[in-house]
Amino acid sequence: MANILVVDDEVYIRELIKKALNSRGHTIVDFDNGIDGINYVKENPIDVAIIDLVMPLKGGIETLIEIRDTDRNIKIIAISGKIETKADAIQGLAQQFNVDRVLSKPFDVDEMIQLVEELT
Repeated sequence: MANILVVDDEVYIRELIKKALNSRGHTIVDFDNGIDGINYVKENPIDVAIIDLVMPLKGGIETLIEIRDTDRNIKIIAISGKIETKADAIQGLAQQFNVDRVLSKPFDVDEMIQLVEELT
């Protein structure tokens, strides 16, 4: 199973993701900010990173860029409640920041699980 990093400032979202992916046998580590998430990736192997795009301290875009720079093999799922149209967001993020998938909040848990499992 996959080692998954979750970085989101909303504790409810982190808990929802952890519960869903733990039930599928994945190992989850989570942080409420990008600084701690990046530091973790520098010291530990991660298969998938699920990153909120809007966070305090260090924004999601900065976080995913630094994670991608640390290990280009990590698959990245960007999540945000600020995404207007999913198709445009996927295209824009994938091209500009090399994001593998995008989820809009609120997202369907089964869809999130499916995306993670497609990437692992």
